[in-house]
This record gives sequence, C-alpha cells and structure tokens, in this order.
Amino acid sequence: MTISASDMDTDNTSAIGDQLGEAGVSAEFPGALGADLDTESTVTTGVEAAFLTALMWAPAPMAREVRQILAITARWDPFWSGAHREIFLAICAVLDSGAPPNPALVQAQLFEAGRLQRVEAELLSIIAPARGPMVGGADLPHLAAKVVDQWYRRGYAGLLARMSQIRETVSVEELAGHWENLTRHQQRAEELWLTKRDNLARL
Repeated sequence: MTISASDMDTDNTSAIGDQLGEAGVSAEFPGALGADLDTESTVTTGVEAAFLTALMWAPAPMAREVRQILAITARWDPFWSGAHREIFLAICAVLDSGAPPNPALVQAQLFEAGRLQRVEAELLSIIAPARGPMVGGADLPHLAAKVVDQWYRRGYAGLLARMSQIRETVSVEELAGHWENLTRHQQRAEELWLTKRDNLARL
C-alpha cells in the first residue's frame, strides 16, 4: 500500500497518531538511538546539518519541494536535534514568505522570532561548513532521504524498547493485543518512509 505525502498531513497522519495512542507508544515517531549512542548521535546530527546547509544553498524551487516532503507535522518530525528542528522551521518560514532561504535571511528569521540565541552555535557551523554543498542542490534530495532513513531506523530502536517494556509490565493475556498494535505502528511507519523516499527520488 502506498500513500502520498499530502495524505500524511491529514487523514493518514491522524490514523498513525491514533494507532500510536492505542499502543501506548509516544506520539513522536523518531524513537531512540541504538546501542552505540555517541557514534549514532554524531552521524545523525552530521547528516541533519549537511541537509540544512544544502537546503539553504539549493535553488529556491527545489528547496520548496524538499521542504514540502519533509514538512514537520504534529505527529511526524524527522529531526533528532532540537536545534536543527528550529533551523528547519526558520527555513520553512523564509520559503513560505516567498524568499530564498539563504543563510542571512534564515538568521534574520531566527532573530526576529526570538530563537537565534538557542541555536546560534549550530547555525554558525551550518552557515560555514567544513565542506560546502554541491552547486545547484544536486545533493539535497540524497541528504533529505538520509534524514528520513535515520528517522526510520530510530523508530525501530524505539519499537524494540517499547516491546521490551510491554513484555515486563503486562499480563501474558495482554501481549497479543499489544503486539498487534505495535505491528500496525511499524506498518504505518514503513508506509510513511516509503512515500517520502519515493517523492524525493522523483526530484
């Protein structure tokens, strides 16, 4: 079954949230990191930072398409870093105003929204990266896809943690119902992951 990115923002997103509620799982899909926390955190935040750099330097039409696919909703957020989430939302605000999301305009947006101080260090490293993005935004869809992949992988760590918690806290008679709910949760996450990857591959 395939669902569109626009479906994710409306009916199907609600269905995902309802399923999470039934399962007793957090309404945030990202889940948790795996066993090697330091390495995974470093790699994850590095990819997110590279994605945001590419997004700010890509042609505005491509940036708008990618922004639409990765748009944060009440029940879906692909970012592990809170600072990166704030910067992405500022980029979205600049794009929604009709302007290109270049670093100066994004910095101004963060300042005017009163959020610059909390993300200033992360923004500086994104504005002046050790390696710049490819000219023309050629790497943007690939970096966006990797952000989505990382979100999906974290979901499995969260799913395993929740399964372990259920095993230790509920009666044996309740296990089958929880297993069914968690399976549906995994299936919804897979649909969302595949849809976003397919949409990015078309860019």
